[in-house]
Amino acid sequence: MRPREPLRRAPGARRSRAADRGGAARRARRRRCRARAGTRAQRRADPLLAPRSRDLRRGARRTPRRACRGARRRDGSPLPVIRIDSHDALDLSLYRRIVRDGEPVELASTLLGQVDERRAAMLRALEAGTPAYGVTTGLGYMSKREIPPTDRPALQRSILLGRSVGVGEPLPHEVVRGAMLLRLTGFLSGDAGVSSDLCRLLAELLNDGWKPYVPSGPHGAAGEVIPLSHLFQTLVGEGFVLEDGERMLARDALAARGLEPYEPGLKEGLALVNGAPLAPALAVQLVDRARPLLEQATLSAALATALVGASARTFSPRIGRLKRDPHQVAVQERLLELFRGGEWEDRPQAPVSLRVVPQVHGAVLDVLDGVERQLEQEVRAVTDSPLYLLAADGEPEGFYPSGNFHSQALAFGLDALAIAFAQLANLAEKRLHRLLDARFSGLPEQLAAEPGRHTGASVLHKGVVALCVENRMLALPASVNVSDTSAGQEDFQAFAFLGAEKLRRLLDNVELVLAYELLALRQARHLRDAPLPAPLERACDELAELVSPLLEDRPLGPEVERVRDLVRSGRLLA
Repeated sequence: MRPREPLRRAPGARRSRAADRGGAARRARRRRCRARAGTRAQRRADPLLAPRSRDLRRGARRTPRRACRGARRRDGSPLPVIRIDSHDALDLSLYRRIVRDGEPVELASTLLGQVDERRAAMLRALEAGTPAYGVTTGLGYMSKREIPPTDRPALQRSILLGRSVGVGEPLPHEVVRGAMLLRLTGFLSGDAGVSSDLCRLLAELLNDGWKPYVPSGPHGAAGEVIPLSHLFQTLVGEGFVLEDGERMLARDALAARGLEPYEPGLKEGLALVNGAPLAPALAVQLVDRARPLLEQATLSAALATALVGASARTFSPRIGRLKRDPHQVAVQERLLELFRGGEWEDRPQAPVSLRVVPQVHGAVLDVLDGVERQLEQEVRAVTDSPLYLLAADGEPEGFYPSGNFHSQALAFGLDALAIAFAQLANLAEKRLHRLLDARFSGLPEQLAAEPGRHTGASVLHKGVVALCVENRMLALPASVNVSDTSAGQEDFQAFAFLGAEKLRRLLDNVELVLAYELLALRQARHLRDAPLPAPLERACDELAELVSPLLEDRPLGPEVERVRDLVRSGRLLA
């Protein structure tokens, strides 16, 4: 769909076909514009003036041009355009294509028309004197204060600026991009009462690779107001974005694209910050990391079982079917695939840490699938408050206060996932300890080439123990923490985003735990050169290309990092 009107461009900004196609020409144009705009902006202290709302001016429109029409894959082939013709059409598959793969979006004109119709209805209600939180009143405890009509347009800009108190390193671009997409699709329901112009702008900036600089903390209390204010104040030319890895004033970045700062209309500033899109955006990224980590842990467990000579009978799916647990059965079937061709002799019962791998990993898989099901709901959710709803089900048209910004179900799921992966790491630690124990493994003590003279792999276990202790602290739930803010008006929080941040750090540790275990398994393979099932032999060969046998004591830190990178790459699972 072609835009109906071009967005007004900043003075002096030019449009270039080469720039629209992207690549070196576009980057060069941005550098030139950045230099021009930066000189003006950085040497001039701009007063904080709130512009008049577009809704108070007849015939004023701001329709952005369509960007990214030349978006291409790395191999040079064009990316397909994803047409959004329904606000709830988004699923995790489409989400990943847009957010992770960079496929551009196009908004259906009929959908944008519906957005404008709902906004017109909301504006009529406001003109008739209907009160609305954050539009005709202040926010939080100050919602008791009525805002004079002449001050209401300025309030929306003020909302975006006055809550940006975050600090720290920026959030990953994929997470910020995901939050932009979820705000956009939520707005397309019409229930937030924003304009189609704002929706078009969000779509254009998504397509153009807009990278707001959003500090990683703190996260806010009710909802995600602090990081969202940092994210969306860039639309009005405040705050910072990242360009070519460097922090740049948002005002200058807009000018480099030939765009003027956006002027939020009534309720639009509130709608941009009053929601919960960041937690699900980060959670999707974490789920995508966690699933291959679980598969890697399953591979490590199979390899440990083979190298210590334990029985593979534990992996029989018949055991899982007796438990009536489909997730346990799935893990046992995977273990059986990895162990295919191995020995099935009846051997002495192995320690619990080797026998309960299907039960533990199956439970982790169950929790992981549950969080992914919750995310399928979250990416379709409308989390604004208040909502402007049409008459239905015997209820009148008007403003409806909402608690949809409170992501309690997701917070519970993320806490459960942190507990699950902390236990996954605990199990790996126990396997490693058994591997080092000559009484059980039958291998040289501590996997040393010359026990006593050499330390062997015992220090690897010490590192894993420390990581597991930290994991147990990170597994403490965030979702049970509540506190009063805003004089008690905002007195209950979900802290889903905090739970996701804890989980991110915990998964970093799990990667290292598995790297330490794999390093020890590589040494065990060197010491026990017995036939292995083909899938496990391939994994050992991959490890051998990175790590040489431990024939004498040497620094292992760099090798742990190399194996950690191997875990992240997923090559062992290929």
